[in-house]
Amino acid sequence: MKVFIVEDNSLTRFTIKVAVEKLGGDVVGEAENFAEAMSKLKSAFVDVLLLDIILPDKSGLEVLKEFKKVNSTTKVIVITALEQDSLDEELMREGAEHILRKPFSVDELAKALNKV
Repeated sequence: MKVFIVEDNSLTRFTIKVAVEKLGGDVVGEAENFAEAMSKLKSAFVDVLLLDIILPDKSGLEVLKEFKKVNSTTKVIVITALEQDSLDEELMREGAEHILRKPFSVDELAKALNKV
């Protein structure tokens, strides 16, 4: 499974990368903001996008919308500490397959990856 991680916190991004690799996934790319994510994702084929919802330059929701325009088959798991039903509904409408709440365990990440 080829995974791309968009997360602005470098320690969190590294922790997720290690967890994905421990679970047998292949992290093929990482980004810390919207601009970097969109630039790198244009040339990357990924099975799963792990996407933080709060980024320094734009929201993860905007990344999701832009990404799904060009790659509708990649599964998207949103990672967030926010708990807002209206946001969850909008994320799902825009193409997120799963929402994973921070902080999460490796087991919760494994379940989300298996689900998608």
